[in-house]
Amino acid sequence: MPSIAIQVPYQAQPGMKIKAKMADGRSFLVTIPEGAYYPTQLMVSVPEPAVVTTTGNPVVDSAPMELPSDSKIEKLEGTAGTTMDEGVDAKDLIACCALCCVSTNLYCTWPGCIGCHQKGDMCCIQIEGVACKVGVTEGSLCMCVKSELECIKPTTCIKMTEQCFCLDCRCAFPCDDEVPCAVTFIGLTCCFNWSPKCECGAKLAEDKEEGGAPAEELADEEQEMQVMERQ
Repeated sequence: MPSIAIQVPYQAQPGMKIKAKMADGRSFLVTIPEGAYYPTQLMVSVPEPAVVTTTGNPVVDSAPMELPSDSKIEKLEGTAGTTMDEGVDAKDLIACCALCCVSTNLYCTWPGCIGCHQKGDMCCIQIEGVACKVGVTEGSLCMCVKSELECIKPTTCIKMTEQCFCLDCRCAFPCDDEVPCAVTFIGLTCCFNWSPKCECGAKLAEDKEEGGAPAEELADEEQEMQVMERQ
C-alpha cells in the first residue's frame, strides 16, 4: 500500500479532518491524530488506484474519499513544532476553582502528573517547557529539562497554562477549548462554556465525538495540499 506525506495545516486541531489530494487526482479525508499540530508531518497509507480497463481518459471523482480501516496514520519524528508530547490534556483536568477565563484544576493522571509543564502564548511569542517528566517516546525514560521559544503567527491575545505535579493553573483571553469560560467554586461548577451547569468534580474539557469533525468543517478545505508519494 503506497504512502503519502502531508503536513498538518496551520490552526488545525487533533480530531479534525483535512483533505489530501494526490497527483493522480484522487483525494482522501485524513483525521488528524492526537498530539499532531502544525507543522507536524503525517505519513498516511492510501489504497492503490483502481485499474482502468476502458479506453480514453479515466473519470476521477472529485469528492474526497474516506480512508479504509486498514490505513495507517503516523507522525514523523522531529516535525512536531512546539507542542510537546509531555503536555497536559485538558480532558484529564478536574475543575477546582474557576472564574471566567482563569481556572485552577486538579491533575491526577498517573504518571503524567509527575514533574512540571508550562506553555504560554502572548501575541506572536510562544514559550513551552517541561521538567522532570516521565518519558513518553520510545527509548526515553525521563525528560529532565526541555524548553522552546518561538515567534509565531498570532492566534490569540494571551494564553498561559502551567502544571506542577497535581496542580494545574491556566488562563486565556479569549477562552478556547483548553481554557473554557467557567465558574467553579470548591469543585462545584455552575457555569461552563457560557451555559448554566451544575456538576461537582466536572472535567475542564468535554470529550468530543469519535471520528473528528464532519466533512463540512474541514481545515483548509479549499486549499490543495502538496503531498509526496512514497512506495
